[in-house]
Amino acid sequence: MARLLFVSWYGAGNQGPAIAVARAMAERGHEIVFAGYANQRELFEGKGFEFRLLVRADAGYPKRTPPEGWLPSLVAAVWACPAHLEDLPAVLAGGSCDAIVVDCLMFGALAAAEASGLPVAVLVHSAPGALAAPGDPLEHAMLDAVNEVRQRAGLDAVARLWDAWTPLTTVCTSIPEMDPMADSAPESFRYVGPLRETGARETPPFDDPRPVVLAGFSTGPAWDQTSRVQRTLDALADEDVLLLATLAEVKMKALSVPENATVVPYLQHDSVLPHASAMVTHAGHGTVCAALAHGVPVVCLPNPGSDQHALAAHVSALGAGIALDGDAASPAEIREAVAEVVGSPAYATAARSLAARFAAAPGAAGAVAELERLVAHCPKATESPA
Repeated sequence: MARLLFVSWYGAGNQGPAIAVARAMAERGHEIVFAGYANQRELFEGKGFEFRLLVRADAGYPKRTPPEGWLPSLVAAVWACPAHLEDLPAVLAGGSCDAIVVDCLMFGALAAAEASGLPVAVLVHSAPGALAAPGDPLEHAMLDAVNEVRQRAGLDAVARLWDAWTPLTTVCTSIPEMDPMADSAPESFRYVGPLRETGARETPPFDDPRPVVLAGFSTGPAWDQTSRVQRTLDALADEDVLLLATLAEVKMKALSVPENATVVPYLQHDSVLPHASAMVTHAGHGTVCAALAHGVPVVCLPNPGSDQHALAAHVSALGAGIALDGDAASPAEIREAVAEVVGSPAYATAARSLAARFAAAPGAAGAVAELERLVAHCPKATESPA
């Protein structure tokens, strides 16, 4: 049995895969500890995991950031955070661990983990070629800061963000078919398929004969989704569909809701997608994969500064959805796109083809296999759990 430290941060789509992997490892008999920020404590402790605070990094975590400042703030306080070089050793000093699993975007924590001498794995919560692809804007925005923190940790600079992952066990919670750069991915990248928390599903009643359209947008704090939600509501207000929309960070009072729509703060997508004809989404990896895994085509309204634009374009190229300009698409354009993916069987056919690929992926068992190989030679993990 091994004791693993998972290092995480409060993003939109990264915590679910980490929890899914951690839970699968715990079910195999391994001990799990999470380290992260104060705004994560309730989540991880509520799931039954031990939690340790990254004290110095949390003190510098931006409480409120204007939209134009969120990327520099995240780079400094989370993604290439020098404080992690002190925080991680402090966490390790508070209790022994046999291996460290680091969120792929936490390059400061990754540098500290490598410097610890313990076995290290990287958990990539999206398609690598969409999230941190060589030459993309995210790499340009943070590569210098990443190399600065790596050099402070005594590690060599990297030419690409991927190069920080490549020497390590890198578990990618996607499938090659969803990665626009899968053909260029290093051999160390192990695609296990999308992972998310599972639980009891409360399926809404569907006694309405109209096609169901699900609208789900980012739950992360970086983007205001009000405009995307409202434009989707306006787009389908006069259509013969039943629209279910999740509010995420949007306040109900800010919306004008038509009669054919129901909006809720939270809804398990898996409870609706078996009944849905289409999904309108920000094109986050977890949401897009959930829809496609049910054979449901998507209309994408991506947010800037993330993996969403690349994923939306890739899904469109695969024929399983339509990518629009998330900031500027009009209700008329959204309405036309929804009508297209619902009315043309080719989109559902492409989505079902991807669903078959998702079903064939190893999933959590694949992630467990990679991590158990990593810890196989740890003194406390000389025997694999039964």
